[in-house]
Amino acid sequence: MADVQPFRGIRYTTDQGDDLSRLLCPPYDIISPALQRELHDSDPHNAIRLEFGLDSPGDSGDSNRYTRAAELLNEWLSNGVLSLDERPVFYLMREDFPHRGVRRQRHSIIARVRLEELTAEVILPHERTSPAPKRDRHALLTATQANLSPIMSVYRDRTGSVIRLINTVVDRAPIAEARHEDAYITLWSIHDEAETSAITAALEDAPIYLADGHHRYETALQYRDELRKAGATDGAHDYVMMSLLEITMPGLLMLPYHRLLRGLSEEQTADLWRRVEDNFVVQPVDPQGRDVGAYIEERLVEMEPGSLTFGLISSDGPSGYLLTVKDQPPPSSPSLARCVTWIVGHRLLTPLLASEPEAVDRGNLLYTHDPLEVSHCVAQGDYQFGMVLPHMPLDLFEQVVLSGGRMPIKSTYFCPKLPTGVVINRLT
Repeated sequence: MADVQPFRGIRYTTDQGDDLSRLLCPPYDIISPALQRELHDSDPHNAIRLEFGLDSPGDSGDSNRYTRAAELLNEWLSNGVLSLDERPVFYLMREDFPHRGVRRQRHSIIARVRLEELTAEVILPHERTSPAPKRDRHALLTATQANLSPIMSVYRDRTGSVIRLINTVVDRAPIAEARHEDAYITLWSIHDEAETSAITAALEDAPIYLADGHHRYETALQYRDELRKAGATDGAHDYVMMSLLEITMPGLLMLPYHRLLRGLSEEQTADLWRRVEDNFVVQPVDPQGRDVGAYIEERLVEMEPGSLTFGLISSDGPSGYLLTVKDQPPPSSPSLARCVTWIVGHRLLTPLLASEPEAVDRGNLLYTHDPLEVSHCVAQGDYQFGMVLPHMPLDLFEQVVLSGGRMPIKSTYFCPKLPTGVVINRLT
């Protein structure tokens, strides 16, 4: 049973309706060095200084970007830049954003959720994780003792009660507004006891699927266990902040991450082509002067949802190819076997690279959600191969999660990413 509770969040101290735009930042895992510096210089109170501060030449184990984030968090609370809300609430966040020329909207409930072992089948993962991001987030969590950004999670509202409540709350006055990148964000507070109890009860029997934030969730488990081992009793460290989205919401977009490969030897390149010929029906494509990555993406979008086809772009071949699995798994096969990311990893990447996380660390493998970047990097000769993957149907995602399957890292890109700085959850 999921334990979803309101909490006293920490927020930027603003008057009702004040714009937070200059203070928010993206989550750490999509911040480039250039954007990190730009946001750091944009405002002395931008959340980047907590989420992903700059390293300094004299950093040590006792003084580094993690300890500076902790000091800043305390300083901003002391001088009034941040303030703790007076009572426990659920936060309702609405994001209005464009996608492929269409305005979309999604709502999420920001709450604290009791940590559960991943084997308990209450909080369900769908992707594998890698060590380096967990080390980074663990160092930040240990120093700040706070969830600086919410984990994005998905649930199914079988009764419709949460959606009905959301439709009521959005008619009220918001407590904050912001523009973040292309999205317009509106925040409401839900503090009525009957309403908060209704949300807790509605989500009690709903499995929660981790969408974005697997590393932070596993880090929160590790942090909780360390405190328990040190003698801590039950407390705020037994929970983690989540932003909960209903799975049937029209604005819930789950896009793919694409793959780029480089540093392959002649032998590995030949092996890749052999595996392509053995496992896939190969169809050359002619983009007719258009960008090949964007063209392949359009072709994949036009196909039947769940089609086991993806695009391959090679630096030494024609414009590109569509690859379709030869031995199509039947509908009764395990859900994981019907995921293109698993097929690509199982049949191509793992045999070639042994380990995707290690290949990332070596610089042989890069993930991107932009098909234009795939074709550009291959055309420039920076990478030998690019793989443009289709999006995964949400019902297949749910089947994988409920079956206990774990897809390769970077299998899904829930768009847009949740911003950091809207609400902070202190664990002390």
